Amino acid sequence: YMKNMGKILLLSLVMNIVITGIGTILFPSFSASSGLNDGYLFTFAHITDSQFSGSSAIFEKATSWLAQQENPTFVVHTGDIVNSPFDEIAWRNAYEYMHQLDGKSNWGVLAGDNDVVYRNQVDLTNYEKHFASKSIDQYFIIGDRLLFIILRWSNLDGSISKERLEWMDEIIQKHEKLYVVICLHPYLYGYPFLNIMRVSNADEIWSHIDKFENVIMTLSGHIHRNWIRIHINGERKVWSISTEALKEKGYIRLFDVYNDRIEVHAYSPWTNQKYTGTLDSFTVGLNPNNDDVDWDLWRDDLDIMPTHPLIPNGILITLTITVAILAYWMKEKKTT
Repeated sequence: YMKNMGKILLLSLVMNIVITGIGTILFPSFSASSGLNDGYLFTFAHITDSQFSGSSAIFEKATSWLAQQENPTFVVHTGDIVNSPFDEIAWRNAYEYMHQLDGKSNWGVLAGDNDVVYRNQVDLTNYEKHFASKSIDQYFIIGDRLLFIILRWSNLDGSISKERLEWMDEIIQKHEKLYVVICLHPYLYGYPFLNIMRVSNADEIWSHIDKFENVIMTLSGHIHRNWIRIHINGERKVWSISTEALKEKGYIRLFDVYNDRIEVHAYSPWTNQKYTGTLDSFTVGLNPNNDDVDWDLWRDDLDIMPTHPLIPNGILITLTITVAILAYWMKEKKTT
């Protein structure tokens, strides 16, 4: 029995890989932008989780490359800048790496848990020493188009207090004509499928976001993986985007802002590679008029991968076939 079950599970796994692989080949970088008007405005970049000890050639290469580009207009680092709050050499180097952008691009940083938490104690000393003017909750207006809200990790669990959320509300209210991007370290949906590493008051944060129709995106790190979920807010969509850790391969997410959309793509100057998968390259419509970004059978807020047309469809097809095979096998077993 176990031997046959093993064969069925193996077949299911192979089918899942094949279906997902076909989807990747057919839809390597799904884009919903066809037919939209041109009107390029500027580019901004997102990096996160450089999380290093001592020095980091990958981090240095990333900001050096960004400083050499005509764009971006703005760079945000969403935390876990270093690996320990007490590694002063790492902090000095992080300071130098980020300041390569001075005179080239506006930039902002925020603290992650590794930057300020050690053995259940919060210590902001080195973080504030090296990034004091860049560290407190703050905002940036870029290109008279986007408002970036920067929320740092400042306690043990990464939750954001009522007072800080009310401050965020006030800033957004004052700039109601701008699209809003909220930057914070923890991913508001947690680790994919497992719902772990989710900030403790995520629902409260979403309740504040839902007050405003002009919030279009959240940018995070923490889970060290590319992931996307779409949160529905009335007639609007809020893209909740997690970006892969910079420390792995120098991954930089780039956002080209147009009048009617933001085209997202990814590149690593460390590997000299463009990334074109469905979690790397996609389009955020600023005035979305469709209910389903990837045109599959799932509403955006229920879709576990809203930029990939065959997920979760492929998974469900695989499970359905597996159950059918198992039912047939059990039926045949009874007849014999």
